[in-house]
Amino acid sequence: MYNEEQNDHFHRPSEDGMDLLEARHTITCHGDTFYFGPERQADRITAREREVQQLAQTVVARAPSVPPNFTGGEHAVWVIGDPATRVFKKTLGSSYGYVLDEQELLDPRTFLKRRQLFIRPALPSEYLLRWMVLHQIFQLPTRYEGQVPNAGTEPDMAISQPYIEQDENDPPQPEDIITFMTEYGFVQVEAAKVVTPEQKAVTWYRQKDGVLITDAYARNFRKYAPERMIVPVDLVVTLVPPGVSKLLPDPEAPWSFDQAPG
Repeated sequence: MYNEEQNDHFHRPSEDGMDLLEARHTITCHGDTFYFGPERQADRITAREREVQQLAQTVVARAPSVPPNFTGGEHAVWVIGDPATRVFKKTLGSSYGYVLDEQELLDPRTFLKRRQLFIRPALPSEYLLRWMVLHQIFQLPTRYEGQVPNAGTEPDMAISQPYIEQDENDPPQPEDIITFMTEYGFVQVEAAKVVTPEQKAVTWYRQKDGVLITDAYARNFRKYAPERMIVPVDLVVTLVPPGVSKLLPDPEAPWSFDQAPG
């Protein structure tokens, strides 16, 4: 385990960092724009340039100076403390994770374009929105630690979460995830609507507030050992605005961060 006291550059979440909503306001200049759908593709390019510039206005965090405990497709991950107390996650390669979006894509069977859900790189604001939604729905406290500067390239972003103790001989199973997502009001999206084969069986939608989740693999959940409670720790989240999707039913009510959790 990495001990945070060994690295003077590591910012303790209780002392530094920023609230997720505060950081998102800084990056979007207090805007609340969503970039879902092919109609917003050009706007996303402009928004990314603007948001990366604003990202530099957020606090600076530095990743621990030792090798990460784990490196995945989106993050380098450090487990902090001995015994473990927190997890520090840093995005990779000036990329800010991913979101699901709709795009008109060529169907190789018919050679015609049709709408499908696909994974695309997230904007910095979408990365923060992801953790805000997961925090509010599933109650896993997540904190924005700050930007991690890279010489000559765009900064990375870092968040931290509590370490979830798990019996590694009793990890979550796929059937646990199906039960968990269903209990929270999510319905699996039809596989034909998802273009990426790896996402077809792990994509869920909740119509009541337009929350679209993918990457719901068992490996992205932990089972809290004392209570055997399932906790999602690394899902990909998109908010679907009303009147935009051609594949998913309109949200019954747009997402609001003032709404009750769950």
